[in-house]
Amino acid sequence: MRINYNASAMRANNALNVADNRVSSSLQKLSSGYKVNSAKDNPSGYAIGRRMDTQIEGVSVATRNANTGISIIETADGALTEVHDMLQRMNELAIKGATGTLTTSDRAILNEEVAQLKQEVARIARDTEFNGQTLLDGCFDLKGYTNNLSVKVGYYSDEVLEKVYTVDELQVFYNEDGKIDLDRTKASFKPGANFPNGVEISSVGENCVTIKGDNNFEITLDIDQLSIERDISNLTGLNVRRFNSSVLETGSYSINMLINYDNTGALQGATSAGYTVPGGLAEPLSFSVDAANNQITLKDNFGANILTMDAPDYNGFSPAFGTVSFDVEPESSIDVVDLSDLKIDVTGIGAMDTQIGANEGQSLEIRIPTISLQRLGITNMNLLTQDSSSDAIVAIKSSIAYVSSVRSRLGAYQNRLEHTVSSLDITNENMTAAYSRIMDVDMSEEMTTYTTQQVVEQAAISMLAQANERPSQVLQLLQ
Repeated sequence: MRINYNASAMRANNALNVADNRVSSSLQKLSSGYKVNSAKDNPSGYAIGRRMDTQIEGVSVATRNANTGISIIETADGALTEVHDMLQRMNELAIKGATGTLTTSDRAILNEEVAQLKQEVARIARDTEFNGQTLLDGCFDLKGYTNNLSVKVGYYSDEVLEKVYTVDELQVFYNEDGKIDLDRTKASFKPGANFPNGVEISSVGENCVTIKGDNNFEITLDIDQLSIERDISNLTGLNVRRFNSSVLETGSYSINMLINYDNTGALQGATSAGYTVPGGLAEPLSFSVDAANNQITLKDNFGANILTMDAPDYNGFSPAFGTVSFDVEPESSIDVVDLSDLKIDVTGIGAMDTQIGANEGQSLEIRIPTISLQRLGITNMNLLTQDSSSDAIVAIKSSIAYVSSVRSRLGAYQNRLEHTVSSLDITNENMTAAYSRIMDVDMSEEMTTYTTQQVVEQAAISMLAQANERPSQVLQLLQ
């Protein structure tokens, strides 16, 4: 027997430490509810669990993103519902104006309501927002560009690949009303210029040309009327967009205008302060204002459009003064815009990227097509004559079809997002269950372990006490 080193007590103490560590570990699991509290508990399980936890949190955020996307679509669709209703009302008025039983004053009343409805359509397109971002003004439509400042890419279908398309020559003919003539407008396309088979001009609007081809290929080009320089010389003052040569006689014109703005600088109206026409005769003039596009249209005493011009920039004063002077050449007519080597750069960029997954690249591009009077093709629509009312019926029908297609697209996006939310919820549920199996402790099993280890610890304490008493027994040998 030895008294300097108590090996039995050391072994008992080691056993007690092991038992105490196990009891402490069991207590930590029971108190936290986690089976893996640190990497040492289960190194591989801890790494897998942390990665799964990141994914679970990402899926939760993606679900909120998808629900936000649904709210954005519902906001846009709600605004388009009102646009749809206003177009339906315009259609009723156009049908009413197309009958021959109405007087000029009757049609003027109808036209005034249409003008107000057009302004409201433009306002809704401009002011519909979600979280400070406008939705319907083209901010989230796919973008495209051309090498000609007077030609803009208004729209292209999802099937149009991201390339540069070259139009060898585009001849846009206008009729005497200043509208594009489909029958005479033509285009030729360079071989190998990326266009698909069957490409051709399929339709035209007030100031746009639509090109279609196989496999749902479609591009719409917005074209400024460039033929003013052909027909008017010595143009000074405001920028003229279009004019009606069938109304204007050959000679010199000078029109002085007072242009009114509100305190925010928004265009309100215009009145004539003086004008001269060929022969010095001052015919009655009237004005209409397109505040959305910052344009003023001059009309004769029969309500026919004479010319449309850009309003001057607001300079802090109202009314502002503007002058347009020009000479109409003999046999002047709005004829043709001839564009050659027109390159159309389709970028495929612009749609709203909505992150709908926990990983990079798991997103849905929500494209919200542009809503504007120009895109709807009703910028210059009026009901002042029976013929213009009949033309308005056609234009409004096309506008309603366009708005319907936009709403159909938004509805498809909403359905996709709702399915996405359901899928993400299922993913979240199953991943959480898998994460729980790795990380959560089985309380009943762990309580059994804790009780067992507690008994072992108590036995170790008792044995350590006995081992510490053994050296004292040596004293009996010394007596």
